[in-house]
Amino acid sequence: MADGNKVFVSPGVYTSEKDLTFVAQSVGVTTLGVVGETLKGPAFEPIFIQSYDDFTTRFGGTSPTTYVDSQIPKYELGYIAKSYLSQSNQLFVTRVLGLSGYDAGPSFSVLTLGELDPKSFRADSGSSVVSAITQTILPFVVPLTGTNTTVGETAFINDAMNGDFFTQIPGVVLNHFRTSDTDTSWGETVTLTNGTTLPTLKQSFLDFFSATLSIKTASNTLCYTGGSQTPASGVTAWPCPTVYQYGCIPSATTNAATADTVDTLTAATSALTVTNILGSDCTDWTSYKNDSWYYALFDNDNSTTCCTGSTYSGVSYQLYISGNPSDISFSATTPGPYGGYYKAATGTTTAGTIVYSGNVVMDYVSYTNLSAETEYDGMVVLTLRSRGISDKASGGPVYSISANTVNMQCTGDYYKVMENPFASFGISAGTVNGTAYTFKTSMSNTSQDYVSRVFGRSPYDKKKEEVPLFVEETYPALLTDAWKKGKVRGLQCCLQYLPSARNTTNTNTIAWYMHQWTTPETPWIVSELQGTDVYRLFKFVSISDGTSANREIKISLINMSFERGEFDILVRDFYDTDANPNVLEKYTRCSLDPTKVSFVGRKIGTSTGEFELKSKYTMLYLGEGLLDGTFANSVPAGFEGYRFRGYGTCPTNPKLVYKTKYYTPGETVFDPPFGSGTVNNQTVSGGDKVSKVYLGVSNSTGAAYDPDFFNYKGKQVPSTLCTPADGGEWNVITKGFHMDSGATVVIGGTGAYTDWTGTTLNNKQVFDCGAGQFNHEPTLATEPYKKLRSRKFTVAPHGGFDGWDIYRKTRSNSDDYRMGLSGFLAGACTSSDFPLGTGLGTFKKLSTTEANTDYFAFLRGIETFNNPESVDINVFTTPGLDYVDNLGLVNEAIDMVETQRADSLYVVTTPDYNMFVADTTDTTNQVTPEEAVDNLEDSLIDSNYTATYYPWIQVRDTANNKQIYIPPTAEVMRNIALTDNISFPWFASAGYTRGLVDAVKARKKLTLDERDTLYVGRLNPIATFSDVGPIIWGNKTLQIRESALDRINVRRLLLQTRKLISAVSVRLIFEQNDDIVRQQFLDLVNPILDSIRRDRGLTDFRVVLSNDPEEIDRNEMNGKIYIKPTRALEYIFVEFLITPTGASFEDI
Repeated sequence: MADGNKVFVSPGVYTSEKDLTFVAQSVGVTTLGVVGETLKGPAFEPIFIQSYDDFTTRFGGTSPTTYVDSQIPKYELGYIAKSYLSQSNQLFVTRVLGLSGYDAGPSFSVLTLGELDPKSFRADSGSSVVSAITQTILPFVVPLTGTNTTVGETAFINDAMNGDFFTQIPGVVLNHFRTSDTDTSWGETVTLTNGTTLPTLKQSFLDFFSATLSIKTASNTLCYTGGSQTPASGVTAWPCPTVYQYGCIPSATTNAATADTVDTLTAATSALTVTNILGSDCTDWTSYKNDSWYYALFDNDNSTTCCTGSTYSGVSYQLYISGNPSDISFSATTPGPYGGYYKAATGTTTAGTIVYSGNVVMDYVSYTNLSAETEYDGMVVLTLRSRGISDKASGGPVYSISANTVNMQCTGDYYKVMENPFASFGISAGTVNGTAYTFKTSMSNTSQDYVSRVFGRSPYDKKKEEVPLFVEETYPALLTDAWKKGKVRGLQCCLQYLPSARNTTNTNTIAWYMHQWTTPETPWIVSELQGTDVYRLFKFVSISDGTSANREIKISLINMSFERGEFDILVRDFYDTDANPNVLEKYTRCSLDPTKVSFVGRKIGTSTGEFELKSKYTMLYLGEGLLDGTFANSVPAGFEGYRFRGYGTCPTNPKLVYKTKYYTPGETVFDPPFGSGTVNNQTVSGGDKVSKVYLGVSNSTGAAYDPDFFNYKGKQVPSTLCTPADGGEWNVITKGFHMDSGATVVIGGTGAYTDWTGTTLNNKQVFDCGAGQFNHEPTLATEPYKKLRSRKFTVAPHGGFDGWDIYRKTRSNSDDYRMGLSGFLAGACTSSDFPLGTGLGTFKKLSTTEANTDYFAFLRGIETFNNPESVDINVFTTPGLDYVDNLGLVNEAIDMVETQRADSLYVVTTPDYNMFVADTTDTTNQVTPEEAVDNLEDSLIDSNYTATYYPWIQVRDTANNKQIYIPPTAEVMRNIALTDNISFPWFASAGYTRGLVDAVKARKKLTLDERDTLYVGRLNPIATFSDVGPIIWGNKTLQIRESALDRINVRRLLLQTRKLISAVSVRLIFEQNDDIVRQQFLDLVNPILDSIRRDRGLTDFRVVLSNDPEEIDRNEMNGKIYIKPTRALEYIFVEFLITPTGASFEDI
């Protein structure tokens, strides 16, 4: 091919080419820019999308959700993308998130009751374990119910049988017989270690009488011989006395009972028995066999400061019959068995009733100051918030419950929740208007009463008039793990109350969410143990922003090799399982050596721009020293803990239970309280299959995590709410995970963690650690990390936040929320800038031109498209905004398109219904064509860069199996792309060829007169015809003056022509400004215009260039292009003439 600049001397034929295809991408196809809300994705950045699969990956697909009590689709953008991308592969999406946040209001947290820590029985624990050993003599009278052989079911304290024997039992013991302080029937049942039920401790006492006083027959082995008394007439043997023990009794006390109960009688070795009714194992305090004793006879000590406190006290006791028969008074002459006599009862019973009488000795041991499982006691497992509403007048949420008027009920039918955290309990609540509510609920996620089902999960998923509370966070997996490991007994019978953030008298609150959106990130990934320290390497930052990103991905680091200095990274779906991981992206043979191609930052990309972003899901934030090669030979070996909020003085924050080891066959994983039948209910591992298990954050056996853990938890409330000051970071940090068992030496506040002195890990172990050493290449077969596939762990991002006010039914993006107007002032503090402000800091001035209302959030999104050189589009839309309710933002978008870009058509929404009603059953809420035209005229919009359509259409959302009404924008955009595919931009996107609408129906079937009304009023009708259904039947822009530019196809012709000519002309910039460059310009431009004419876009054109010397001196070349656009055919008039039969058509 000949070079155009080369001078040829010899004769010949020389050809040349001019490449105009370099502008094809920017001008050849439809490119849509769209600003709005999506289910997920990065915020405030135009992201280029080429397919609907790409869109769902980045932004999450469709959702039929509307704003509360509104007709406005919350995620209309998804439907636009789906329709449009069926005809185009060029889409830019800017997702909008909130700038204001919200005051989350008062909180009410449910806390665990930590189980009695069996280690606190040890003498070296510092506890005062045995407080006293006390002996009490209890006289009894028990009627017979059979013929001198069967003991009755009632015991009395006197012959008159009018005093309940059980009232004589010392209170320290008797309290454990009760279901509550008010229970006078002493009816609490006791679960035995094997899972069976001891009916009640009271009944067990009566059983003791039966076992002790039943008479041996002559054929039985004699229990006793000798003694000062002889059996009764006809009775050849004494009864066999027994000692009943409940819990562990000191051996000296046991020996005293077995030696002294029979006075001077000598016990036959085979006959005397000591029975531990609760089956306690007194040689091992941690044995599962002590569950019954701990649950039945130990209670948590009450504390007015921290709900029920963190210490236990309890008892053990033993029973036996005692006393010489000669010491027992009797009125009958017939002696009875040892410990009592047959006698005729007196008092209220039937005369002649035979009874036993005597004394029971109760020896009981008091245990005090025993610790609960500290790590699990008072742990938050549920937080409730008040429902409420934010509106234009309130300036922030107004709560149904604004004070500490919510209580937990755990008496009566609910008492078992203090012994089983999954039992039902009650929640009572009093609202600000005096209404009282009571709810039955539970922490069992398999129950119909599960808290999330009873209360819901957001302010508007239930009616606040019926359920004034909702669940903000719940931790059933953590609670289940703690229960199954015997660390939690039940739930504390109280709630931890904290006030709202705008409560000016108390800064101890977890309600400060009053700031803009955030991006989730993982804790720092750390190195192998180096001496007594580990070092920060990098952390993963999600590309998606906001709340939904907290549950989008988790990241596994696998195959760490010290020998090669390499590791792999898997980006996994958050909801997958270890056994079946769903790997979204994989990066193999990564290293920490910045000089290598395999450097991890180079492979994935970094958030600060050092390396190009390669991942669609995550980027790296690099630690200090990583780029200078300090850790070139290191590998990742764990991660730090998560920042979490504090809940006041007493409660313990929730946590993650990491997978720290691979179980071998036979290892006990769980040991819940009690058993089943004759076996213990331990969960014994069959052995982990290493390829199906990941350490760290894991759903494998022995680990636990709840999705709510990773949600944004707010910040500490700042000193003032009236300025944009950020809240402080919480000082609560959970433990991290490290593969090396030796990482227990890493202590907060020392070494690499000196800056953690003010945190909850100060002077504490920083990591939960693995099962083996991991700071070199393992060589021994017995080492747990010998195989490469065993060297892996998973971590998840956390802390993403949408920044929207969840108490608002719709967004604060109407004109009233512009800075200084009524909606803004209702939330802004009184200040010199806003002396009319009446709020408490919900809304704030961020800069001279921006505040934090949703109005400015959407404006910020619109402005991401204001530079045509950085984002190239030719069509634009803003789903969720219309010119009736959001005129200010619509005008901002029109101004941006007209003056800053001047290259795009903006399609804006026309409301066809009252947008702020819950349903469409009332036809009076419909906006008629006449009203729609009036609304447009009232807006004063006059722009040939803008178009709109009426009415809305109903589409079928197959992904969600729903039908939803949306503006016709999605189908308009699809048809514009279709037009560019099969024709050219200067063809009208309307009619049977390029205007068919893929919808179930239009909301309104327009008549001819209604179509005329709309079209005269500049609204493009969506007509409905019997043969094709809904169809675009208009081609007008919103220009008021009649001209060629009041038609969309002409406007798009001009836009396309300008863009084409600009794209080729830019190559002439900095060339010599002479006649040659003018001719070059003509040579570039004329073929473009001629091509458009041949393709029916123009009927004629002319290009005129100026040679004005002054313009040349100003380094300018000025030209004028005259064009005659081809108009679209919109009206066909046909006149039918009726002629006589004899008329000849040739004569017409």
